Amino acid sequence: MRKFTPVVALMVMVLLAVPVMGDEEADSLKTYYEAAIDEEIIQSRQMTSLMTSRSPNLRQKGHREANMAMYLETHRDELVVDMMEMNLEPKTYKVERYLSDRFSQTSYANLEAK
Repeated sequence: MRKFTPVVALMVMVLLAVPVMGDEEADSLKTYYEAAIDEEIIQSRQMTSLMTSRSPNLRQKGHREANMAMYLETHRDELVVDMMEMNLEPKTYKVERYLSDRFSQTSYANLEAK
């Protein structure tokens, strides 16, 4: 019976440690997604300078980027939760693709430049 006590104690410690490690991983993933969205917002805001271009196509791109920045700011928390639920791999190109796809499915993407 004494041989099993250390084994049982070790198993209990492992079982208690596993959920803590899972929470840390989830927190770091959430932080990664939030930072990725913030970076996309920064990039979109930089592209809004195109709205003053003489080219109609570049002006349209500038307005689209302004709408994307507005969408990402408004739906940031929802997007993070959705990415975590779908277990999106934390790779820059996958996150950018996901955000772009989600944006293009919204009414923000269809707002006309005035």
